[in-house]
Amino acid sequence: MSTKYYLQKVPVEAVQPGFSLAIPHDGEYRLFRVDCTQMSQRHGRPVMITLTSEPADGDRPWVVEYEAGTPVVRLLGVYQAAS
Repeated sequence: MSTKYYLQKVPVEAVQPGFSLAIPHDGEYRLFRVDCTQMSQRHGRPVMITLTSEPADGDRPWVVEYEAGTPVVRLLGVYQAAS
């Protein structure tokens, strides 16, 4: 049996705390549990969305930043499929 995931592409500005995302990192995808979202815009620059995860194992929080409109992959659930 192999593990399959229910995934959904959503614009980054639709992400809310509590969402689980699949974030590309070093050629693989890592689970990113959103703890905080923040929107910012500087004069003459695009709107940026900053996502912060909870610290893992006493480490620092993981922070990623995307331009508004960027699609991200939301993990909706897991199911087992016969191989």
